[in-house]
Amino acid sequence: MRGTHRHGESYVLVAPALSLCASVVIFIMAAFWSTPLTAQATRASLGDHGFGYDFHNAVPSIPDDRVKVPESVPPPTNTPGDESCFMPPLTGIRSLTAGVASLEVPGPARKDFQRGCSAASHNKLAKAEEHLRKALDEDAQYPAAWVLLGQVLKAQQKPDDARSACSQALKVDAGYVPADLCLADLYAIVQRWEEMLRFANSAVALDPANNPHAYFYAAGAYLGLHRLAEAEKSALRAAEIDKTNREPRTHFLLAQIYEVERKPDAEATQLEEYLKSVSDPQEKVMVKKYLADLTGNPR
Repeated sequence: MRGTHRHGESYVLVAPALSLCASVVIFIMAAFWSTPLTAQATRASLGDHGFGYDFHNAVPSIPDDRVKVPESVPPPTNTPGDESCFMPPLTGIRSLTAGVASLEVPGPARKDFQRGCSAASHNKLAKAEEHLRKALDEDAQYPAAWVLLGQVLKAQQKPDDARSACSQALKVDAGYVPADLCLADLYAIVQRWEEMLRFANSAVALDPANNPHAYFYAAGAYLGLHRLAEAEKSALRAAEIDKTNREPRTHFLLAQIYEVERKPDAEATQLEEYLKSVSDPQEKVMVKKYLADLTGNPR
């Protein structure tokens, strides 16, 4: 697949610059609990943010130490070496074409990729970018290096450059699932639901049986587009595949979908599942308060 272009399309897309904040509040509804609820008060909506649906504010950001994979969950054993370097939320992502592409990478490029991987894991982003660019100078047909570079650029608040890097990975290998998911994640940030859905569904088509992250992003895009039935179907499929709960945000997303669909019992069930992965005490209090109000005052 190396050297393959996706039907001649250009994926170098330009969008307004963003300011990303690692400490984004998971729920933009804390203010609803700043005053006591009264008998006549309307329960705060899980998805009511005052400015429309916002995937990256509505759904917990990654990385985020308030929500984590349970310690009992083992790391994925089927993730190739290069893909094991990816930063959240692409941790554990595999690609059916990764093994072939990796075999063709020359030694010097692989060494610089590993240096970039190590630097990124220690949050030395500028150094990681330096090593990854060197690896790509040595082998521009290295899809994993392009994706990791895209993630490093995203972490440095350079979204346009990040999209360009992940788009380049698709030009190298049109079947490279991590590149599709990298782009879906980047388009989620700017709420460009159609593009997010296009790349998420491409990832689904490439690996429909093993990739909960693809269904997760498809569900988020469908919800942003107000296509609720499709959002619920995709999110449920993500949860079904994700036996070890490596993407606990799926439960929060399902809770949002059921909030809009006016299904309080199903919403509560998903929030209870999501609560199992919340590690921050304040966050737990917020979710528990919301659950208490939801189960005590269903609409």
